[in-house]
Amino acid sequence: MHGNGDLELCTTTTPLAAHKPRTCGAGRSRERPGKQATAVGLSHIDLHDSLFMSSTLTTPPDENEAPSLTAEAAPETREPVLIPVLGPRWALSVKHLAATAAFCALFVFLNHLPLRGTDLWGHLGWGEWILEHKTLPTQDPLQPLAAGMKVVDLSWGAQVIFAAAERFGGPEALVGLFTVVVWSTYVLIARTCFLQTRHALFSTIVTAAALGVGWSRIATIRPENFALLLFAGLLWLYVGRRVRRADSVLADDTRGDWKLWLGVPAIFAAWANLHGSFLCGLALVGGFFAGRVVEVLWSERSVAAVFADREARRLLYWCELAAAAVLINPYTIDAYVEVLRFSGNANLREVMEWAPLALTSVGGPEFACACLATAALLKLSRKPWAASDLILLTFFGLAAALQLRMIGWFAAVWAVAIAPHAWDVVAAWFAREKGEPAEAALEGDDDEVPQLAEGHSFRYTLGCVGLIWIAFAFSSVSRPLLGGPPRAPEAVYGDSPLKLTAWLRANPPQGAVFNPQYWGDWLAVDGPPGMQVFATTNIHLIPRMTWQDYGRVSSVTSGWDATLARYNVQTIIVDKARQAGFIRALRGSGEWVPAYEDAQAQVFRKKPKSEQAKPEATAKPAVCH
Repeated sequence: MHGNGDLELCTTTTPLAAHKPRTCGAGRSRERPGKQATAVGLSHIDLHDSLFMSSTLTTPPDENEAPSLTAEAAPETREPVLIPVLGPRWALSVKHLAATAAFCALFVFLNHLPLRGTDLWGHLGWGEWILEHKTLPTQDPLQPLAAGMKVVDLSWGAQVIFAAAERFGGPEALVGLFTVVVWSTYVLIARTCFLQTRHALFSTIVTAAALGVGWSRIATIRPENFALLLFAGLLWLYVGRRVRRADSVLADDTRGDWKLWLGVPAIFAAWANLHGSFLCGLALVGGFFAGRVVEVLWSERSVAAVFADREARRLLYWCELAAAAVLINPYTIDAYVEVLRFSGNANLREVMEWAPLALTSVGGPEFACACLATAALLKLSRKPWAASDLILLTFFGLAAALQLRMIGWFAAVWAVAIAPHAWDVVAAWFAREKGEPAEAALEGDDDEVPQLAEGHSFRYTLGCVGLIWIAFAFSSVSRPLLGGPPRAPEAVYGDSPLKLTAWLRANPPQGAVFNPQYWGDWLAVDGPPGMQVFATTNIHLIPRMTWQDYGRVSSVTSGWDATLARYNVQTIIVDKARQAGFIRALRGSGEWVPAYEDAQAQVFRKKPKSEQAKPEATAKPAVCH
């Protein structure tokens, strides 16, 4: 062992009869570093890299053979020789280590996000209903005022997954499911960017930018998370194929096309049973087809050339295959009808996520920065832009501008489309700084490394493995294996009104309950069984007049008290942070008495007619601190 930490292996030949201590170099003194070794020679192997090697021995001599006492006939004794188990491609660089650290941090961060009190609980309640009744609902099981409204539940698959996960591991299983799905989505986006740049760290930076642009649609667990994962999978398949064809020496390289022949129908068949956003996927595959049509028209100046182009026909076949695979769902063609009907619902137009994007709204500044970055790259990048990328950027950019909820889809397309052009600009800048040709700066971290490249070492591979283990150990998904105390309910459920539903279970309300619509899912799932909530997040299932009545009461518009009487509301739940005016109106009405209050919510119950003339000061609500 040298002083520099290298491991020296040597092989010698020694007579059996001599029984002398073995020395390196066949009895000679150890040679100085750099001097050529003896017949068999010396092997210097990095101590850390030797962790990824295995030891092999030569086959021992036959036991039946008579041993010879002469030195000339003595059998050779071979020393263990370490040979690599992992190929050179597994020797990573510091850039891989940094990218791994970033994705491990993302995993831990996602795993510590709380389960927000949104439509997650409605989907969980629907999933529980499906598992219990073993059929799909024909009307909303959580919203009594939606009775008679037709239901086409395109998210039934995701709802069943949520319910099964919650049954298996409680709320932490839902957190783990959300973490794995969202994390996998951005790993796929990073991989797609890497295929175009061959630079792991830069691809991670672009992916982080996409995460920031689309964060407003990612931080909440909902069936849409599954859809975004499938969307990222489509991007990976199509862009990976485009890169493979561009790098091939064949004019029409179809190797690997089997991935799309199998992957496209599988993705859309799953998508149609997980979420109703499969039209976004159809727009994606249609964008790649339209891009090819534009390229052929531009180069050939002939419509006939489009029909004769094998690549255009192949992309069209995959579009048709995707559209047909959508029909593999319990509603068949009604799935398309429901998506169009759903997007045109008048109630949804009054919800923020369905409103047009504004600079002052959630996601507005991020979207503006993405547009400015794209404009700059159109000016600075020397690489030609693919027609399909420009088409998809335009389509999903307009969609995000018209509806805030589309920004997550735009973020994924944006990252994949700009990655090669951003890397071209950055590499050219580094080349000017170093005085090197731009082509040298463009060299990245190829998947196939024929030999241990400069800057690559198994040390970094070991570091990446360690980071992955640390991320796993610090996440709740490791608790079944490693143990540890569970998180406090407040950390798991976030802003969900836990104390409110605990009190309601102990004091079940009678009759109809008027509640904040965004709490309706939580109240229906965690409140007392059979509680008749006024509205949930499935506002598209509420009759238009009922939704208008909800708005009239919430905003304390003229006639709000008569509206409550018409629905025979006996209990009112109020969000103290958002409905301070409603609380003042209830206190001054003389018909409602406070029954409960905590930091988040307040509950009012209607006084009996015989008590409505009494002053409010006689009522003392239960207060939970």
